Amino acid sequence: MWTGTGTRRGFCDGITRRDVLRIGMLTGFGFSAGTAGLRSALGRDPATRRAAIHIFLGGGASHFETLDPKPEAPSEIRGPYSPIATSLPGIQFCETLPKLAAIADQFSIIRSCCHDNPGHGGGQRYVHTGYKSASLENELPHDYPAVGCVVAKVRGAMQDGLPTFMQSGNGNDSDPAFLGPAYAPFQVYSTGKPVGQEIHPHLKLARLEDRRALREKFDQLQRWTEAGRIMDSMDELERQALEMLSSTRAHEAFDLSKESEMTRQQYGLHDAGRCCLLARRFIEAGAGFVSMRIGSWDHHGNAGGTVTSGMRENAPPMDQAVSTLIADLQERGLSERVLVLLWGEFGRTPRINSSFGRDHWPQAGSVLLAGGGLRSGAVIGATNRKGEYPVDRPVSPADVIATVYRQLGIDPEESFINTSGRPIPILSHGRPIEELL
Repeated sequence: MWTGTGTRRGFCDGITRRDVLRIGMLTGFGFSAGTAGLRSALGRDPATRRAAIHIFLGGGASHFETLDPKPEAPSEIRGPYSPIATSLPGIQFCETLPKLAAIADQFSIIRSCCHDNPGHGGGQRYVHTGYKSASLENELPHDYPAVGCVVAKVRGAMQDGLPTFMQSGNGNDSDPAFLGPAYAPFQVYSTGKPVGQEIHPHLKLARLEDRRALREKFDQLQRWTEAGRIMDSMDELERQALEMLSSTRAHEAFDLSKESEMTRQQYGLHDAGRCCLLARRFIEAGAGFVSMRIGSWDHHGNAGGTVTSGMRENAPPMDQAVSTLIADLQERGLSERVLVLLWGEFGRTPRINSSFGRDHWPQAGSVLLAGGGLRSGAVIGATNRKGEYPVDRPVSPADVIATVYRQLGIDPEESFINTSGRPIPILSHGRPIEELL
C-alpha cells in the first residue's frame, strides 16, 4: 500500500510501473481539453454538478473500534475501548472517534455492509468497482474500472484544466481496466505535488506545443487492434497534460499555502489532514471524483498493529481530518453538491486473536456517507450482539456504489465496450439505498 506521502506499506499478504510511465508522459508532453463526455442529470455546468470524495481505509477498519461498538459483548469481542454518545440520540460510536461522534447528525452510517471475499485484493476490487472478484488477492488483473474512472469516462477526463479523477496515495484499487489509461486517476502526494513531478506554471505553452509536435514527428507506429486503443489513450493523456500544465486554476488547486494556518491546523498537519484539504480544493477547482487512502488498518496484532496500537496511530488523524472535511463542506455551502464516502474493504473479526488483533471479516462492516443530497442522521442496518453479521438490512458494496452513481447522475445500466468488443454495464448489480434518498 502507499500512504498519502508515497511511503510504501504492505498488508499482511504483500508506484506501479504504469503510474511512473503515466507521470513520465505527463511531464514529457503535457494536458489539452478533454472530451465533453456525457453530462450529469444534475446539470451541464460542472460548477453545479455533484462530485464525490472517496476516503478509503485500506486494510479494512474494525467496525468494533469505529462506528459499531458492542459494549454488551464479552470482553474478547468488545475490545479495550468504551462506547461514547453521539449527536444522534441513542447512537454510540467507539471512543476512538470523538470528533465524528460530535457531528454524527451531519452524516449517515451503514452498519450492515457485507460480502463474501476475505482477501484484500478481492475485497478492494469489489468496493472500488462494484463487481465481485473470484480472486482473494491481487494476482488477477482488474477486469472492471473503478468508480472514479467511470466518472471520468462519463464526464470527460478533464474539467477546467483539472483531471476529473484525482487520487492521493497509491494502490492498485483505481484501475481504469478496459476504459484505458486516459481515465486512470491523476496521482498526487499529500503535499499537493503530483507523484514524481513538480507542476511548472511558468512553462510556456509554445514550448509544450513544440514538444508535442516533436513527438508527433517521431510517432510513426501503426495502430492496430488493441495497440491502437492504447496509443489513442496516450494521445488523450498528451492533450490532458497540455491543458493542465497551462492552467493557472490547476496550479492553485495544488497549493496548500493558499489556505490559512487555522484551516490547515483544523484539518491536521498529517497525511490525513492534507489529503482531505486537498480533496476539498480539487473539488472546488472542478474535479468530479477525488479518492484517497487514509492510514493503514490491517490490525492483525503483528506488524500491522494491535487493536490498541493500530487504532492509536490511525484513528485520531482520520477522526480529525474527516470530521473537519464534513463540517467545512457544510460551512462552505458545498455539502449538497459534494458526497463523502468512507469505508474499507471489510470489517474485522468479532473475536480478538492471540496477538491482540482482529483478522479479516467481510461478513460485516460499517460505511459513512455524507452530503451529496443524501439524508443525514440515518443509521442503516444493524449487526448482531457480537458484531458477526447483519440482522437487519444487509447492504452490499454494489448497493453503496449504486447510491453514489445515482447522486452523481450516472446511469449504472449504461454500458461501455471492453477490449473483446462486449458491452459491459457500469454496474451489474446493486440498487440505491432507498433509506438515504
